[in-house]
Amino acid sequence: MIQLYNNLTRKKETFIPLVPHSVGLYTCGPTVYDFQHIGNLRAYIVWDVLKRFLTSQGYAVTHIMNVTDVGHLTSDSDEGEDKIEIARQREKLSAKEIAEKYFAEFKNDALALCIIPPTKYVPATSLIPEQIAFVQELESRGYLYRISDGMYFDTSKSPQYGSLGRLDIKNLIRGKRVEFNPEKRNASDFAVWKFSPKDSQREMEWESPWGVGFPGWHLECSVIARQYLGDQFDIHTGGIDHLTVHHPNEIAQSQAVTGKVPARFWLHNNFVTHKDKKISKSAGTFIRLADIVCGGVSPLSYRFYVLQTHYRKELIYSWEALQAAHQGLQNLYSEISFYDSASVGCAEFETQFTECLSDGLNTARALDVMQKLIGSKHPSGAKLRSLFMMDAVLGLGIEDVWTRRQKLSPEARAVLTKRARAREEKDWAKADLLRDRLNGMGVGVKDTLDGQWAALLK
Repeated sequence: MIQLYNNLTRKKETFIPLVPHSVGLYTCGPTVYDFQHIGNLRAYIVWDVLKRFLTSQGYAVTHIMNVTDVGHLTSDSDEGEDKIEIARQREKLSAKEIAEKYFAEFKNDALALCIIPPTKYVPATSLIPEQIAFVQELESRGYLYRISDGMYFDTSKSPQYGSLGRLDIKNLIRGKRVEFNPEKRNASDFAVWKFSPKDSQREMEWESPWGVGFPGWHLECSVIARQYLGDQFDIHTGGIDHLTVHHPNEIAQSQAVTGKVPARFWLHNNFVTHKDKKISKSAGTFIRLADIVCGGVSPLSYRFYVLQTHYRKELIYSWEALQAAHQGLQNLYSEISFYDSASVGCAEFETQFTECLSDGLNTARALDVMQKLIGSKHPSGAKLRSLFMMDAVLGLGIEDVWTRRQKLSPEARAVLTKRARAREEKDWAKADLLRDRLNGMGVGVKDTLDGQWAALLK
């Protein structure tokens, strides 16, 4: 029985999918105007584990992720310039080139972090006609009004607006949650279609019944999710910063058209902070995965680091803690490199592992179970089989590392044979010399009661 914390109800609930044995999962994806920082990447690591775990429990997961290549303004509300347009001017590239460049960078980071791609990436610009049709539907139902810069959703006509973020709409202070716009009827109203500025020409703009413009940022998720997952699906994931603006807006406009809250479960990961500030460009704490790698820490060590903290808790980043995680993962790799293979695992540890993840996706406790398994007195082959099962969910590359380190060269195997003979003859000095020779070839040797075990050191 899987229990997930649902931010819509503010409690942990038993997960039962709408369709037996099938899960519809939507993840708010990247805005492809710049590199992703490690705070952004935490989300995709966490939701990758969620998907892997659901799959391990026998569910067929349809995972949809949007790619914001238009409409996300410099604020998360409806003010400022489009981030893609700003990047285009900054780098002297076309908007399409900007989006393609940073989407490729995002996918490279995801690959390095062992994140399985979604069933489908969906760029916002790929569904412009569908977004226009959605806005028309909102307008025909009386939810929209027009002001100088766009068509806005009237949140006063959505009785449950803001319930996800527990917003006090009546006492909402203008300008505190989103930028103040005196033309809006209500402080919480948001744009579904923005008009192109009259004094400049955007590269990405489209004709519409309301004039030339582009979709509001919140619109794409409603339309993309509905297009590929239906009017209602199982799980919607995103960052905690979406809890008070983006997701309430998404719910309101979807509910206005379909009569349903689009997802039954809403899951949000917390921030990564550094020196008491959220990891972000605006806070001056922009740290990329490439920065970590340049410091000698592997991408999977960052994944390991992320999973040591429950996703709903703030992750306090420090270089020292990340280095410790890196060393911990390397030690784990070294330990399992000398394990034998077996067809049967350690059932009690596998059960404990599943129970941890079934209890609100608690990766920190799941990692504790993994460490206890490694330290147990079970045969190495049984431990390895269970580690492979666990790593299919955690995605730390354990099986890949073990498999790679077993591929010794013929020359190394010949030296191992000579060393085994020397040990049988109790010629310890010769055995030590042959071990040093193997070390020089990049091969580690571990002597056990069952004989010598060897593996590549890297």
